[in-house]
Amino acid sequence: MDDEPKYEDNGKGIVTDNETTLKWMREDTWQMETRWVTWDEARDFQLMMGQAKHAGYNDWRLPTLEEALSLVAPESNNKDKYGKPIFLDPIFPEGCLATFWCQDGVGQDGHTVNLNTGEEGLLYKSKSGRMAARLVRGTPIGLGE
Repeated sequence: MDDEPKYEDNGKGIVTDNETTLKWMREDTWQMETRWVTWDEARDFQLMMGQAKHAGYNDWRLPTLEEALSLVAPESNNKDKYGKPIFLDPIFPEGCLATFWCQDGVGQDGHTVNLNTGEEGLLYKSKSGRMAARLVRGTPIGLGE
């Protein structure tokens, strides 16, 4: 059994996934800006974080579906903004939105991942229900599948 934890808090609002080497923002758009976002607004947030060089990096992006699903951790004890249990490692702070956008999709629909259920979904990209963006950086995994 590997002694290294799956995640490591690097400070500056970044968490590294030691299995994939991806670096995740600790907080999502809800935690950072207290707002829900459409897919296009999530892309705008990605550009803004890159231009601002959040934590010193300019290559932030929305995760692929596979990367987003890698965050789902059924054994985890964390809570969303409503206090409901979510499948997200507690290294990430409580209070995020449970559903977040991925970079890929099908036509006008974007992929989402729901941390309450651990399931993926497709949703019209202009829908701004209760979706957030959680950005990542690193070599993409799961593209083209």
